[in-house]
Amino acid sequence: MNMIRRFALWLVPILMLGPCAAAQQVFPAAYVTPTTSTADGPAVAPTPVENAVVSPTQGNSNSASSSSTGSFWPRPYAYGGLALNQGGYSAAAGTIGGGVNVETLHFIALAEAGVENAAKQDSGTGSEVGVRARSFYRTRRGWYFGGGAQWSALSTVAYSKQAWRPACGGGKDIGRENFSMRAQVLYVLPGDDHLNAVQGPEISLWLPSPASRSHFFYRQTIGLYEFHQTAVPGNPGTSDRFTSSFLEFTAMCRF
Repeated sequence: MNMIRRFALWLVPILMLGPCAAAQQVFPAAYVTPTTSTADGPAVAPTPVENAVVSPTQGNSNSASSSSTGSFWPRPYAYGGLALNQGGYSAAAGTIGGGVNVETLHFIALAEAGVENAAKQDSGTGSEVGVRARSFYRTRRGWYFGGGAQWSALSTVAYSKQAWRPACGGGKDIGRENFSMRAQVLYVLPGDDHLNAVQGPEISLWLPSPASRSHFFYRQTIGLYEFHQTAVPGNPGTSDRFTSSFLEFTAMCRF
């Protein structure tokens, strides 16, 4: 039964790709095409596309608009949405937060903070706050690799937990004339979480890609984690191991 439930959670993102892709036509995103020459005259630069993706295949071409290479100036954003949880948390919770994002031809970075009102089932109370920072190097073909660190703290009326965790992985920006997306896979390590040693992959999808000039995005993240029973004096809890997952749907606005 647990295997069927996890498979269903993996299936949900695929089923949602169709309507999200259709909705993106409201905010189309396209690659800025490089300068082309014609038989009747010299090469001319195309008109910049409002939601153009930072094209990793343009290299150092002088033909592209200067804005197509992105900017090191951080752009703030805010988000809000719904989280579906397992692992002893309430089944559904709201999540809100914000951060800053940097997108250039070869560099991606973000710093983000958020809060989720997911109560623990053992106490019926609680919320979780977290911060994270990521940086990546992007290749000319749109693949990017890197990592970062994150901190989270759970507080209930009965107890509290907190931990720092490193994460590493990568992803790819995909762009077409009227469509773009970003897919990313990170592996979150236990870090200094000695109580439960939570770890596992996080898979994220953005529509359109944050490399575009769009102001509005849909982000979906699924986490599949493995952990052991909470350690207590005299019992490290490592003999009892469990799996859990979460699924988060958020709408984002970048200013």
